[in-house]
Amino acid sequence: MALTLAIDMGTTNLKVGLINERGEILSLCAAGIKTRSVETGAAEHDPEELKNLVVNLSRQVLQDNDKDDVQFICSSTYHFGLMMLDEQRRPLTGITLLSDTRSQHTFPHFLSEYADDDLYQKTGCPLIGQYILPRLFYFSKEKPQLLRAAKYFHDSKSFLFEWLTGEWVTDISTAAATQLFNIHLFQWDQEILSKVGLSSEQFPLPADGTTFCAPLRKEISALLGLKEGVKAVLGVYDGAALSMGLSSLNPGIGIINIGTTAMLRIPGRYPVFDKNENKRIQAYAFNKDLFLNGGALNNAALPLDWMRNNLFDFDVQDSTLLRDSNEPPLISLPYLTGERDSKTGPYASGVFFGIRRHHSRIDFARSVLEGVAYSLRYIYDALKENNMEVKEIRMGGGGVNIGVWPQIFADVLGVPVVIPSGREPALMGSSMLAFTAGGIFRDVDEASKNIRSETQCIVPNSASMEIRDKHYQFFKKLREGLASLYEAHAGLYS
Repeated sequence: MALTLAIDMGTTNLKVGLINERGEILSLCAAGIKTRSVETGAAEHDPEELKNLVVNLSRQVLQDNDKDDVQFICSSTYHFGLMMLDEQRRPLTGITLLSDTRSQHTFPHFLSEYADDDLYQKTGCPLIGQYILPRLFYFSKEKPQLLRAAKYFHDSKSFLFEWLTGEWVTDISTAAATQLFNIHLFQWDQEILSKVGLSSEQFPLPADGTTFCAPLRKEISALLGLKEGVKAVLGVYDGAALSMGLSSLNPGIGIINIGTTAMLRIPGRYPVFDKNENKRIQAYAFNKDLFLNGGALNNAALPLDWMRNNLFDFDVQDSTLLRDSNEPPLISLPYLTGERDSKTGPYASGVFFGIRRHHSRIDFARSVLEGVAYSLRYIYDALKENNMEVKEIRMGGGGVNIGVWPQIFADVLGVPVVIPSGREPALMGSSMLAFTAGGIFRDVDEASKNIRSETQCIVPNSASMEIRDKHYQFFKKLREGLASLYEAHAGLYS
């Protein structure tokens, strides 16, 4: 039976799993990834550490299994990675992460420089500072010598794939979140790049991650103890792989990943652009035939972890976290690290509103759980307003293990939330792509049916829906009303 070595390279953890055609995880290993900061605001991965982690975890996964049955390697990696290389293709920097905030220093200048370019309509990316374009703009203004020395540019996917295969290529779903990629032409946008003095030839070739394959380099095969001829399937970004593993990207099914960060995506044949001036929707290409429209949050479990580590502990399985009432609620805007929002996002920070003497640690924890759900409803409403309908939500990620959270999401969104029982949906999604690209299955639907797992369905509570909707309407007013104050507050530090 054919096996796939699936790699999921996230911003905080790297996972490697060995998966067979029935969707069984034969072995799984994971390790944390260190974040390094070379200056204030910087957040990067060391590329050599990533390579070592992939090798070490892969060897552990393979040691008690038949290595000769491994036919494919497929990876999912994170968005917003940028690494600069010199003319000899030697790294000049690490790989930037979502939490790298250096571009915020030059973001106002960036907005004025690109005022005449409709970046949103070209790229599907709203005007927020996490994308690669504003990061390149930062380097062009603050570190021009470094940018001039850079002749080639990697993202997280192209870095890993070139090391595995020698091919300098990235997948469309990763390129789509750079703000450099024209989603109508499916290529790097030269006009956008020219304003930072760069050209499309300096970036990897964008290809369909569901079909593009290359043989594993002989040196890597030997390093891992694999036979020659193993195919490396390009794969997609981590959120897209998870979406594939949860739903096979069937129409009408929304996907939520709830972990340190969170996302809500709805697959469709065309990009969806928010008609609202706030540009709440990110229209990301999956490949040339499919788009993942939706949005994401920087802050999901992250503010819960911060609260437990820095303020007070609480039991995440406490059933009273689900309690609601018609009293004025404690409202949380849980934006500790800013948000991906063109109005509020660049300057957002955390807020607790409506604190009273009777509020307990459970009330504070509940307000954060609800604040994350309300923030995703903000995106959900944008999708509905732009004619994207959802009949159910499929949810994955570590947040589903917080017992009350899926019910809160069901009540806030007003649709059933389905939780598949299978482990590691991102690794599953990558294995589905690998087995399909390798000809084991006819298409991903067949692959999905072969590995389909049992599901748990959580339906909305009508009484709670009414209360939470009232609270959400206030949450939205508070969030939008604070936008100008957030910016003024950030200006106090300049």
